[in-house]
Amino acid sequence: MSASLNSALISLASSLEGRLYTDDLHKAMYVTDASVYRMLPLAVCYPESERDLSRLVNFAQTHSSSLIMRTAGTSLAGQCVGEGIIVDMSVCFTKILDLDINAKQVTVQPGVIRDDLNRALAQHGLFFGPNTSTTNRCMIGGMIGNNSSGTTSIKYGVTRDKIVNLKMMLSDGSVVNIGDTTTDQLEVISQEDSVLGKVYSQLAKIVNSEENKKAIVTAFPKKGIHRRNTGYALDSILDTSISGGKNPFNLSKIICGSEGTLGIILEATLALDVLPPEHQALVVAHYDSIDKCLTDVFPLSAHELYTCEMLDKTILDCTKNKPQYVQQRSLLIKDPKALLLLEVRANTQQELESKIDVVKESLLSSQNAYAYPVYKGEEIAMAMELRAAGLGLLGSMVGDNKAVACIEDTAVDLKDLAPYIAEFSA
Repeated sequence: MSASLNSALISLASSLEGRLYTDDLHKAMYVTDASVYRMLPLAVCYPESERDLSRLVNFAQTHSSSLIMRTAGTSLAGQCVGEGIIVDMSVCFTKILDLDINAKQVTVQPGVIRDDLNRALAQHGLFFGPNTSTTNRCMIGGMIGNNSSGTTSIKYGVTRDKIVNLKMMLSDGSVVNIGDTTTDQLEVISQEDSVLGKVYSQLAKIVNSEENKKAIVTAFPKKGIHRRNTGYALDSILDTSISGGKNPFNLSKIICGSEGTLGIILEATLALDVLPPEHQALVVAHYDSIDKCLTDVFPLSAHELYTCEMLDKTILDCTKNKPQYVQQRSLLIKDPKALLLLEVRANTQQELESKIDVVKESLLSSQNAYAYPVYKGEEIAMAMELRAAGLGLLGSMVGDNKAVACIEDTAVDLKDLAPYIAEFSA
């Protein structure tokens, strides 16, 4: 680091309400996320206010540096590492700001942990649907950056589906509120000499180019894939007012999944769902091959499942010889190469049993699974603990057998799932 840059960082640190560190220890702590990637940052900052963030933006502009926004750092593909200043929002931006029970909406800061949010919402009969395997530590800001989905996405959608409004700081330090924008509002803002105005006008040019439209339609993932995270989600706004469509344009659909590259999220207003039906069961299909397991996914998805999650032998084996998972592993039948966790819910016990029978009949018909016990009560939580434990245990393995976490959240149409995985594995 040059003497002038070091001096500028010292000056920046003295101007902040929060803390900024350039020592080797703090930088080493943030040299990676949950991935295999390593990159030494310039500095690490824990901002306390929007004023701090504005000063950081100004510093980055002045010194041609970058800001790497970070909450829990659970990303698997290096999204939270970089050579600029790591800005950790998990320390001070952790408040639930407002709850509108009637509108079923909540406004939070980016450092709010997903499970903490849902514990606070439960007393009102509401919850935030998307959940990742790191749900007890992942934070809303990161979930927006990644467009997180998780086990419940087949029922409740992905994070992008839940964004109502974002309060953001842009590259010039300006603070804007981004939500549904009418055609008239879009026209007015696009003509403004502001960063947001330039974003709107440039985005309109991009999505209204016939060449680009054709490329988006033909090259982006199939619309049936609700995950669809391939760079910026331009396909999500093709039918909105910015492209001559009938639906209102909302820039947050592009922000969600942009990995913190388009602005700093200060607050997020999220749409909530009513808590799922009380009666719950988990049909756990056991397979002796991955291929058989994946072949069953598409037909099973027709049965109004609340969860359809696969655990493979690699993840399951991580819990072997771990005393804390002996009870959970006792639920397994033989030594499965893969499990499908199939959650059904209903308002009455009778309705639940009927739904269980439908799922079991489908499994019996395919004859791919060698067992499919039904878990209820505490057994469900135990099975889900195996799933939640997998990623952390996989990352903490020692030796050459440790998996390399360098690919995150690929998605294909369910009909293509089995052949895709077979080809990918080969």
